[in-house]
Amino acid sequence: MGELQMVGEQLDLLNWKAPAIVHAFPLSARHTKVKAVAETLARKHGKAADTYWRQTVSTLGGQMVRAGVAQCEVEYHLRSFFDAVQSELNRMAFDGSRNNGGAA
Repeated sequence: MGELQMVGEQLDLLNWKAPAIVHAFPLSARHTKVKAVAETLARKHGKAADTYWRQTVSTLGGQMVRAGVAQCEVEYHLRSFFDAVQSELNRMAFDGSRNNGGAA
């Protein structure tokens, strides 16, 4: 029996680099953006609010996709952003009811 001979090039393990994984900064932690979107949505109603929200989500999602964030992570971050905006809208409504003499 003789030695095994390699066919082709040998893998150079010292020069191998793992593929990059891009993680997005959590949208829900972008407090200024969350507050700005919530304030804008609070002033809009009906179709105008829906159009603004869809445009916002499309822009944020597109930025993450172009940066190389995996689609499942994009969806997770957009959902978390939605939850953060909803919480901010609720907080604004509560503060508004307290400042206007409403019972809360």
